[in-house]
Amino acid sequence: MNIVYFNYLYDLYGISIGSTRKAELLMHELEEVGNDVKIYWMKNQPQNKKPLKKGRQSWVRKLMSRYLHDPKQLMQNIAYFIKEYRIIKKDQPDLIISRLEHYLFSSLLLAKFKKIPIVIEADAPVVYELREFAKQFWKIPILPELIEKLNLKNADKSVCVSNVAKHYFMQQGVPENKLLVISNGADIEKFHPQVDNSHVLDKYSLRGKTIIGFVGSFHYWHGVENILKVIGKLTEVNPDTAFLLVGEGGPMKAALEEFVKHKNLQTRVILTGYVQHEAMPEYISAMNIVLAPYPNLPFFYYSPVKIYEYMAAGKPVVTTRIGQIAELIKDQHNGFLCEPDNIRQIIDTLLTLISNPQLRDSVGQHARETIVKEHTWREKAIQFSTVCDDVLQSKKNGK
Repeated sequence: MNIVYFNYLYDLYGISIGSTRKAELLMHELEEVGNDVKIYWMKNQPQNKKPLKKGRQSWVRKLMSRYLHDPKQLMQNIAYFIKEYRIIKKDQPDLIISRLEHYLFSSLLLAKFKKIPIVIEADAPVVYELREFAKQFWKIPILPELIEKLNLKNADKSVCVSNVAKHYFMQQGVPENKLLVISNGADIEKFHPQVDNSHVLDKYSLRGKTIIGFVGSFHYWHGVENILKVIGKLTEVNPDTAFLLVGEGGPMKAALEEFVKHKNLQTRVILTGYVQHEAMPEYISAMNIVLAPYPNLPFFYYSPVKIYEYMAAGKPVVTTRIGQIAELIKDQHNGFLCEPDNIRQIIDTLLTLISNPQLRDSVGQHARETIVKEHTWREKAIQFSTVCDDVLQSKKNGK
């Protein structure tokens, strides 16, 4: 099957790195299972520019950005439609896959115009994110919700990453038969228990320590406040424990750095900063226990790739009984589920694992088996390819 994939992510290898890597891996595996896939990153990417001068120029730019951000995104449909039309004319695809993005409907319009089946990759409720996390911009009333519903109701199928996301879209009025769930996965060839971690252990002087690890940005929704409380307690009661925190960015980073400095924990709490994804397997390999202590978020629609990668690496995961995570992990078999924000339970679980290497190995082995059996990117690509095949056949049969 000849497929074109349109993606509208911004800052691909910066703030969007997780979604970018997921798209690259999934589309690569779609090719490996017998499809011809061409990826098109549609949005202009940030360039290294000199900072604006302070004063009137930056003030005017800020004001214009507030009121023009969303109208500009809406008007992008014209440019995208022209560009995508040329791509379709050149590539002659059998099917279009398009990533859901707020205000955009060019690929749907083009698919209907050219009578090409279209599958939408609905990785996130983008309008919800726009209203919740981009409050600095003025929003056009009602329109983003209408466009999102238009996309999902009129696409041949839309693929969500979790049941929570699927149910959200259904509540917005999208028919259930239009929505499917394919969760994220892991690359089991890169993330596995035999990855050499000696470079990381030597670089940070961690040999002989029981290492508790975390990967991600330091945002509130990643449970950084919970991590601070865990560090404070465990460094007091267990002198052989160290923390390896891999990531950059987020509003909690400064508080974490100040905490480490104030407590004089620089040798026991390692803040690595940004690490390229290619090097991530050796960092996770260096960890004995891994953390994903998400707080009690009211709308947890995510499918955290890092948990799949933790498990693929054969690590015992201590995480939260929330959303899709509670579907993936069977407590005390292939990971450990704690109630959201229950610090006492998280600490007790960690202390049990610190004192019991055999339990760590057993749970880590079961975690690896779960990913190998059900959650490789190859398996996700097979599922996605089946969706595309079904859509294409239905289109040919006039359904």
